Amino acid sequence: MSSIRKVAELAGVSLGSVSRYLNGHQLKEQNMKKIAAAIEELDYKENIIAKGLKNNRSFSVGLLMNSISSQFGAGVVSGIEEIMEQNGYSVLLSGFKGDISLVDQKIDYLVQHAVDGLIVFMSEQDWDGMERLAELPMPVLTINSPVQLAGIDRVQVADRKSVSEVVEHLVHEGHTRIGILAAPQNDYVARERLLGAKQVADKYPDVSLAIEYGDYSRISGYWGGKNLLNQDISALLVTNYNMMTGVLEYLQQSPASEKEKLVLAHYDYTSEMAELLSDRIIIKAPTKQIGQRSAQLLLERMNENQSSEGKNEIIENEIFGI
Repeated sequence: MSSIRKVAELAGVSLGSVSRYLNGHQLKEQNMKKIAAAIEELDYKENIIAKGLKNNRSFSVGLLMNSISSQFGAGVVSGIEEIMEQNGYSVLLSGFKGDISLVDQKIDYLVQHAVDGLIVFMSEQDWDGMERLAELPMPVLTINSPVQLAGIDRVQVADRKSVSEVVEHLVHEGHTRIGILAAPQNDYVARERLLGAKQVADKYPDVSLAIEYGDYSRISGYWGGKNLLNQDISALLVTNYNMMTGVLEYLQQSPASEKEKLVLAHYDYTSEMAELLSDRIIIKAPTKQIGQRSAQLLLERMNENQSSEGKNEIIENEIFGI
């Protein structure tokens, strides 16, 4: 097994130079190239455990989220893991599966495992302990959080803006009765998406919204879509991917007269749907980018020697079909 001493000998530099290189310090360019070449030739692997003990780091980060089972969540987690692994960190995942009462317990679990940083990925505004995140003994980043906390970075997706753009387009195309299949309004993201539709409709006296609420399930999309199509709508916006699959199931079974003039807009998290179906409007959340950027910001915060104000970074959705 290669050692730091062998790397130094092959590169023709001191042990101290190799150590400083491994810890991210800048050296003479020539020496850095020699060390990099020696590391590659010897296939040198750092002893992360030993390095962590020396620097009082665990080289792990915590990820607290509702559930990884959704397509959106899985994409975000994939992006986080990719960046963290590239930087020598493992990800300790802890979920609360919709039970907000478990959040404090899950945070305690991650703190006890001495994670170097924490990403909190939830949308529930009614968690009374949100302020606790600013008091934790490690850097914290939130994804789609309803509040900006002092010293905590936040990544948000521009959902309200995206829905507003889609509804504005529908209005300009002559639609005056637009159906909205919304997700439960105890979810911050769901509220943002519905608010984007309402803000546009409020600008136009002749435009009205028919609103139904689902519960994120395919079956609620099926029945919600059916109810909306019975309300004389000419366009339908579905604000959740799973509910959209239920709407599509209903449309496949419905008579052609019921769907031939319907304009369908919905969320999706893959590019394939947008490329294959030119007759729909699709809002695509860049899930992997959200995860990657969140991981990058947390790494930057973890490597800072002094505190600073929390950053609020907005990530835009892609919109196809308008």
